[in-house]
Amino acid sequence: MSKRSIGRLAKILGGLGFFVLAAACSASSKEVAYTKPGWYLEKPRFIAAMGPQIFGGPFTYEQCEVERKKLPEVTADEMLCIQEFTKPGRFGPY
Repeated sequence: MSKRSIGRLAKILGGLGFFVLAAACSASSKEVAYTKPGWYLEKPRFIAAMGPQIFGGPFTYEQCEVERKKLPEVTADEMLCIQEFTKPGRFGPY
């Protein structure tokens, strides 16, 4: 292998390692926040393997929308009100 190939491989492995460590070190709030069936205020994550992040609930749908709109507009656009019947799995509702 040439030096260029080794350098490229090192960058790729370093990037993959970073994502694995970031996913492993992130707090899994969905396991702590889920208490019973209802509507939950969630933020989907870009990497589906990390699952959604739950910020509040359980609510009725109307309460969930009110809580979402209390947030700054930029943040509120990224949040979803999702009805959970069981504890979210690793990949959330998707």
